[in-house]
Amino acid sequence: MHEIEPKSSKHVCEHAAAVNDPPESAAAPPEPVEPRISYVIARLERAVRAQINERLGPQGLTTLQYTTLSVLGSRGLPLSNAQLARRAYMTPQAMIEVLNALEEKGLIRRDPHPNHRRVYPASLTDEGRRVLAVCDASVEKMEEEMLAGLDSAQRELLAQWLKECVRALHAGLPPEGERGRAPAAQAIA
Repeated sequence: MHEIEPKSSKHVCEHAAAVNDPPESAAAPPEPVEPRISYVIARLERAVRAQINERLGPQGLTTLQYTTLSVLGSRGLPLSNAQLARRAYMTPQAMIEVLNALEEKGLIRRDPHPNHRRVYPASLTDEGRRVLAVCDASVEKMEEEMLAGLDSAQRELLAQWLKECVRALHAGLPPEGERGRAPAAQAIA
């Protein structure tokens, strides 16, 4: 009878590795994985927010302050803290801080509501309208840079598709036929 010589564990591991691992030259490079659309949108949102913050810097505004000015500018009428918070997608507490900062800068004023003692609707001052126009021009320039590779038809389709995505997730845009009913913020909140 022949005795089988036991193999060392090192020898067994080397043999298993040689059988299971193809030579390096035979290994195919991994195929690139396309990122999910939600990831791409999140990256775009961060990039847009960073660009807006950079462009608002000279005016001394934050993105939330600019959004609030945009809502007031698009509405054209004084709005209460609660109305502004809903339209700018902020909590009422956060909106109070934003309104206080904007009032200190002289960009808005809050006058008592004629029928409600505790409500002080905000409206733009002349300086607020001027600053909003400067910020709007800066943001428009950023959007032009972002969309430079698209022709007008592609831009229109992109806007349409993005709005549909927002509507599908019930994230703040009214259905297509109800545009005039609920004003939406023109800036990113």
